[in-house]
Amino acid sequence: MPKWKTFDKGDKLPEEYKSLLLNLMSFQADSEYAGAQRVAENMRFAPRPEEAYRLSKKVMEEMGHGYYVWNLMQDLGVDVDSRLQELVTNPDNPDPAKVNVINGFRKENWSTWFEDWYDVGLFSTVVTPAAVAFLGQYRECSYLPWARVNVRIHKEEHGHLAFGVWATKRNIEFGGEKAREICQSKIEKFMKVGLGFYGRPSQGAKASAMFQKYYDWGIKVRTPEELQAEYLELLEGRLKECGLEMPQGVEPDYDMRMGYEAGEAPADKAVPA
Repeated sequence: MPKWKTFDKGDKLPEEYKSLLLNLMSFQADSEYAGAQRVAENMRFAPRPEEAYRLSKKVMEEMGHGYYVWNLMQDLGVDVDSRLQELVTNPDNPDPAKVNVINGFRKENWSTWFEDWYDVGLFSTVVTPAAVAFLGQYRECSYLPWARVNVRIHKEEHGHLAFGVWATKRNIEFGGEKAREICQSKIEKFMKVGLGFYGRPSQGAKASAMFQKYYDWGIKVRTPEELQAEYLELLEGRLKECGLEMPQGVEPDYDMRMGYEAGEAPADKAVPA
């Protein structure tokens, strides 16, 4: 039996619960779509038709993730059409008063990470394991419609991780030892993002101010420490598949706000109806 009270479609939601839930759902939905916009920009680096095809599939699935969660938000009374319009009309700098896009998917941050196809492959190899862990927890969250949607999203994120491993191995296959050295040199910058993906620690001086509220309601169901352990295990295994080593002593980059912790504003402001 779950240790949290669960809610299904049509249930009356406590006000605090609904506010917190919509805050995280909006970060996921808006950021999935914005992330797809950023991934599509990386098509310019594709070296061969098969790489371009597989990247386009990832773009479609990321947009799908936004669509699935927006549908749930619409059921809860949110005007999701206006959120899409903000993203399509202002893709480079959407208004934070209208959409909740994580810093890592804002163009001024995203564009600094990508110089070539090596970076494209490594992003999905090194950062996506964090998304697998972080979003995977929502399969067990207390809001059952969101939990069901995230079963599919989690499966597709595993596919995006597989894409990254495939692309990185192909880079090394075509480029040899020099390509392997290039890949190894780029891991750390993406690992900083991966380590910061699930948010600040649950305890201590650097603890998240919001985590305990999400956890008490069963919206987040795993601590950042648990997610970090899962991330590192996934990452180490995938790097080994590519013939790469995991750097040591890498510090998390929390400024990219991947753990959706910036949502300390009330949901009536963060998620306009």
